[in-house]
Amino acid sequence: NSRTSKCVLPALQLLMSYSSCVVLTSILLNNSLFYINSIMLYKLSRMIGLSDTKSYQAALLYTLNPASIFLSVGYTESLFSFFVILGLLIREQDSQLYFICFALATGVRSNGLSLVFFILYDHILTMIKSGNILIVNLVCMVIQTCISIAPFFWFQSHLYKLYCNDGNNGSAWCENELGISYGYIQTEYWGVGLFKYWEPKQIPNFLLAAPMFTLVIAILINWATEHIKNFKDLRATYTHTDYSNISFLKHHVCNFQLAGICTWVA
Repeated sequence: NSRTSKCVLPALQLLMSYSSCVVLTSILLNNSLFYINSIMLYKLSRMIGLSDTKSYQAALLYTLNPASIFLSVGYTESLFSFFVILGLLIREQDSQLYFICFALATGVRSNGLSLVFFILYDHILTMIKSGNILIVNLVCMVIQTCISIAPFFWFQSHLYKLYCNDGNNGSAWCENELGISYGYIQTEYWGVGLFKYWEPKQIPNFLLAAPMFTLVIAILINWATEHIKNFKDLRATYTHTDYSNISFLKHHVCNFQLAGICTWVA
């Protein structure tokens, strides 16, 4: 630690301890990412077709949500959000390299596993537009999917080697076939399970989340009401062999994805 400490804000170490420097560094880094994320979210909103006003409101809601404290302190939320939003920005520029950002996001938080659906959606959509199942698309989809989820399984493998080998008795999760610790840890220590969180002592947390969830639900209902006619028109207009204007559908799906990101942050 003494060698490492010389590399972390050396000037500040004249005034505080190494641990204090690490805490301060993480807070400065996360607050910087928090600011950058709000700007990128605004740009992403504009890229998918939202008006300047709605894009600004989306960025504003991101910064003012009740859980923003997790984006400012020494926690993984800001870095995770940074990689997610950056990946979506790259994706909207029609670049296939966005899966690298998704892999980095998965390395930061296991939530990143769900980002694989963007990869599957894009490749399946390409095959639908072409009318053929292309081998190149299938190979790219498999490779990008594997790279995107690899950090999660690498970390689980690291934990298994750390706690389940070398003659140690290990924990109960070591007996799992896949050696994945998440399910056991969440159930045993975090009380995660169907309706297990629904306890009287959690009422303050439900109240904290209520404004954001109410807002997100209202936005989703409003979005569905506005665009349901467009989907009906799309279904009536295009046959299963005509996908020339599928970008219309993609545009509206992207709006729904943005609402999903807001829900994620909440």
